[in-house]
Parts: sequence; C-alpha cells; structure tokens
Amino acid sequence: MRRILFSILFFLFNFSLYGQIGTFYSTDHELSSTLINGIYQDRRNYIWIATEDGLNKYDGVRFTVYKNFPNDSTSIKNNYVRSLFEDSDGR
Repeated sequence: MRRILFSILFFLFNFSLYGQIGTFYSTDHELSSTLINGIYQDRRNYIWIATEDGLNKYDGVRFTVYKNFPNDSTSIKNNYVRSLFEDSDGR
C-alpha cells in the first residue's frame, strides 16, 4: 500500500515541476538566418551565432548582425560563417 501511495505522489509531484520557458528566435526577430553553424558565449557574456548569412551577436536583449559589404573594408570577409573562436585576449 505504501509503495502504491509513494508511486502516485511521486508522479503527481513530477507533473507539477516546470522547466524554464524557452524563447524561439527567427529571422523576424533580427536573426540573419535560421541555418546556424555554431554558437559561442564569450567572456563578456555575448552570445555569438555563426550562420550561413552573417554573424550575429546577442546581448540578452537584441541581436546585432554583421555581414559582408564589398565596399566596406571593416565588414566581415564572407557571410557564410562556419565556426567561432575566442583568442587569449578575449577577441
């Protein structure tokens, strides 16, 4: 009898637990592409997302998109970002 009561209470307790609610981000929310090649969190807690259409930085509130602009020498080299790394200087 105790075993059955324990089992019932155990299952009822588990159904009352809730995990953190997730957020879905799409290209409607300033993400440059849904085709993601890599995700990295740096020392300053920015989340960098490598996509097939640019590099995205998420600061916890908004996205900043970095893309290649042929006439701008300060833009990234290519929009297809394959992977992400942080060097020893935090760059």
